[in-house]
Amino acid sequence: MTNQEKKNFTDTLDKTRQLFKENKLDEAQKTITALIDTFTDDDPLKEDDECLYFDFKTAIEESIYRNEEKPQKKLRLAEVPVSNVYLISGSIAMEQEDYATALERMEEAMDWNPISPDIAFEYAEVVKRMGSVDQFLELTKRIFPHIYLARQLAHAYRNIAYYYEQKDETTKAIEAFFYSLVYEDNDAVKHELDEIGKNLTKEEKTINMSEFPNVCKNDGIPFGPDKTVVQLAYVTAQYFEKENDPMRSFYFYNIAYELTRDPKVKEKADEQRKKMDEAKTK
Repeated sequence: MTNQEKKNFTDTLDKTRQLFKENKLDEAQKTITALIDTFTDDDPLKEDDECLYFDFKTAIEESIYRNEEKPQKKLRLAEVPVSNVYLISGSIAMEQEDYATALERMEEAMDWNPISPDIAFEYAEVVKRMGSVDQFLELTKRIFPHIYLARQLAHAYRNIAYYYEQKDETTKAIEAFFYSLVYEDNDAVKHELDEIGKNLTKEEKTINMSEFPNVCKNDGIPFGPDKTVVQLAYVTAQYFEKENDPMRSFYFYNIAYELTRDPKVKEKADEQRKKMDEAKTK
């Protein structure tokens, strides 16, 4: 892509976001679709003889992909954020209740970034709006091996709580909502818990969160962060620590801490942050 083409790409994406924000759905979809219609098999480039091109948003996303897929070709970042284009088009289509287009666009987004939990959550949301609660749960469960932020874990357990609500399993829903709050404070969740509580007896309001791990196990739902992701983040942080790269080491230690809330991991992250700050003052 030429620099002008890249600028046009960015400008169109920004314009679409603004139109979407203003709820001008038809105009937003028309704008972004015009950009998508200019795409060809080779532009944006997806693969060549030596490389695979992806639109990973973070270093850990690429690390997870490498760990899972063991690619033989080199990985390169796409020249432009192609997944963003397909994602916003899919999100607009979802609001227009054009679910077939929404799923198609989000599948394209996932093709460019097969790791992103945020894209996968949006895809699951489309399925939820289509009324397929069981598939919504299955899609949510599949996201766990790619979750690397606390807010993403919280999102996953909110999805699970919604599933239990739809199945009239109120106690499990409450437990899932409460567990989501461990990872992210959320006023909407607190409000939902208050609303649920209005219809419960005092006895029903007594929740034993120590039972929730068994609930997850029995229902085939992951409990807590994916151990492989935690291990990957921690080992990578150790590697960069040995390489005297505090910025990257902090990044990966901080991911491991967000997921585990382990104070020892926080100490390691704080130590690398301190080294980063010291390096800036030299």
